[in-house]
Amino acid sequence: MAWRSSRLIVAAAVLATAAACGAPAHTDGDLTNGWPMLPSARYVPPQAGQCLAGGPFSAFEKPDRAVLVAVGCAQEHSVEVVATGTVAGDTLPAWDSDQTRAAYAACDRQASEYAGGDWHTGRLFPFLSLPSQPAWQGGVRTYVCGLAEAGDDLFAPAPRTGTVKDGLKDPKPLALTCVDLEGGDLTPEGYYRSVDAVTPVACTEPHDTEFVGAWAAPAGPFPADAQALNATVSKACFTLVAAFLGLSELQLYQRKDIYTFWDGLTQAQWQLGDRTAHCFLNVSTAKTLHRSLKGLGADPLPA
Repeated sequence: MAWRSSRLIVAAAVLATAAACGAPAHTDGDLTNGWPMLPSARYVPPQAGQCLAGGPFSAFEKPDRAVLVAVGCAQEHSVEVVATGTVAGDTLPAWDSDQTRAAYAACDRQASEYAGGDWHTGRLFPFLSLPSQPAWQGGVRTYVCGLAEAGDDLFAPAPRTGTVKDGLKDPKPLALTCVDLEGGDLTPEGYYRSVDAVTPVACTEPHDTEFVGAWAAPAGPFPADAQALNATVSKACFTLVAAFLGLSELQLYQRKDIYTFWDGLTQAQWQLGDRTAHCFLNVSTAKTLHRSLKGLGADPLPA
């Protein structure tokens, strides 16, 4: 009891001393002086229709190095937010995980709905961002889904102004139509053995390649054999090219001036559950096109 009494005596002495000092002039003795408490920190996700500038990021890759800031859509930007959603699970999922694939599948649908058509048929790709580790630890469970206009390899963003909303509704201003390839190591016939850039252009501009449609590979593990993957996708795209031209596959095979080119199906894309390739028809670099070849049939290439 003696220990408890001494503690009480000390406390009483401190209170008496503090009271003797009195309140400073022009104050009410309230240490907060009537100021409100600061609000607690909270995360406010971007809203659909908001535009974000910055980078870097690539299609289907985790954008962990991207630094994006909100700007007006009339300003140059990289991404337009189309939706947000909740990440499932008790721990922050890895990029190659079922939770991330579920978020990507939702983003895929949301991106197409926002664009007014399958984004695979446009100069577009989805942007998916999961919470950072610090944000997750702070309770954030929101993913951000956006759309970016594709640049000269269809996997990197092209800075743009204006909205992408309904860009794939008639007259489809963001539809993927004709492209011009750049590469090296030409064959004797004038075809690239390797392609470095796939630049979307209007079909009235000089080009050598035209988009004919998208093809989705069946589910399964990512092919370890690149040659087998190329053979499978090339065959599927060959069928789409023939239909686009209005030819049978035998008739297309007999033509020696139109070939098949495809793009997409990276391992990162496949891991997210997206197994879609872009299919194109392709002519020699010795021949410059200035219009679409849709429905060309057995006619010669236009002069």
